[in-house]
Amino acid sequence: MPIPSWKSGVQEIAENVFAYVHSGVGWDICNSGFIVEDDGVMVIDAMMVASLVDPYIKEIRKVTNKPIRYVVNTHHHVDHSFGNQFYLPTEVVSHRGCREAMLTRGADINLLSERWPQYREDWLKTQLTPATVTYEDKMIVHMGGRVIELLHPGPAHTYGDTMVYLPQEKVLFSGDVAFHYLTPLARDGHVSNWIKITNGILNHLDVTTLMPGHGPVSDKEAVGKTLKYLRLVKRTSRLHFDRGSSAEETCRAIRLGEYADWVEPERILINVNRLFQEFRGELPKARAMRFG
Repeated sequence: MPIPSWKSGVQEIAENVFAYVHSGVGWDICNSGFIVEDDGVMVIDAMMVASLVDPYIKEIRKVTNKPIRYVVNTHHHVDHSFGNQFYLPTEVVSHRGCREAMLTRGADINLLSERWPQYREDWLKTQLTPATVTYEDKMIVHMGGRVIELLHPGPAHTYGDTMVYLPQEKVLFSGDVAFHYLTPLARDGHVSNWIKITNGILNHLDVTTLMPGHGPVSDKEAVGKTLKYLRLVKRTSRLHFDRGSSAEETCRAIRLGEYADWVEPERILINVNRLFQEFRGELPKARAMRFG
């Protein structure tokens, strides 16, 4: 079944809480969001390059002229974090693991230009700008009368994931802990722990509106879809790993069903290889946060 279409642009998903949504054209463009209070603005995910960030800031300025006080990175991947420099001198906030991953990987301009040649001129302006404020498990930001919780659920999509939760509004910015119509990617994550985390969100976190890292605004459906995909891939991978099959053989055996129509289904090989690393005990230990 073909995936549905949805509109790009700013959507107010709670009072003074906005999602900046991108349609399925160009998965190098992540979703972002921003929260407006009397004392300033929090941006959730910086996006990637100047030619993407500049229109976004113009959209924010259509809503408010208040200063941007915080930029939160949900993880280190370039589409979510490499735009940090364009918001300075604001405070950049992330989980410790996100900052460490950015510093370890750096910014290879030639590699980035090969991966995204359409932004070749943009990459020449890139300056790696990791977080100046980091946290371990949970951080609470009080803006005006609003409580904003930054939650590290444990290693899932990456080892430095942050979700932004507004408990009063029951809104969750999941980053790439939840995907919707783009195939989940586990290259830097831990699938078994990711399964525990998405299951915990479904069963214990009070959420009615969810902004995934990619895809349309949803509710917990996006988390449920991500969980179902991960379980499917893990179940078949474990079976074939135990039989001594290769990752390529395992991929051919997996029946993706509805996920075959999701964007970039070929990510299955990356995900199976990551699971094989996990089964061999090659990944760092992972612990899921306790919800509820």
